[in-house]
Amino acid sequence: MPQSGCTTTQAPGGAVLDLIAATDAAADAAADRLHDGPIQALVVARYAADLAVRGGDPVLARDAVQDALVQLRAALWHLRPRRPSEGDFSAALSQLSQHLLDEGRDGLEADVDLDVARALPPSFASIAYRLVQAVALPLSAGPVGLSLRRVHGCFTLELVGGAVLDALGAWAGGARALGGTLTAEPGPPSRLLLSVPDTTAGVQP
Repeated sequence: MPQSGCTTTQAPGGAVLDLIAATDAAADAAADRLHDGPIQALVVARYAADLAVRGGDPVLARDAVQDALVQLRAALWHLRPRRPSEGDFSAALSQLSQHLLDEGRDGLEADVDLDVARALPPSFASIAYRLVQAVALPLSAGPVGLSLRRVHGCFTLELVGGAVLDALGAWAGGARALGGTLTAEPGPPSRLLLSVPDTTAGVQP
């Protein structure tokens, strides 16, 4: 974790454009996951159904449809953001980790300060959650380690491993729109550090 004081940035006049770019980057990534997962499974199911119509094994067609349905349900779950009413940020990460395990993937290796997780403003929790998804959900992603702490007056999320973050500039712009920073170290393993000033209870030592 960083040893220097918390670095903050003034939200620029283009903050809205930064947030739009970050949102677009997340949407693009979601579209890619849908194409590479459920859509491909549906193509396989269509071919299996065509074979069944021509006298092939209907069980294979049923199994192919079931696989596509499972993948689509998983993809839809990941599209929906976790709401504050569903628990704090720590609970959202636990749900995400369990879904990854249910999909046969690596779960998250999380080290979370629970007091910080409960204190996070919704804006930070939203971009932080999507950032975790961005590195954990691609099929190429390896294990992801993360920590959440209050460091030098900032809420700080550190991510190590996972997939290389696409559209880094857009994500950094989203962080700037919140008055914070996103820094990246290529690794391996890659390392991301998202820091946003904690304005909930004054600056912490």
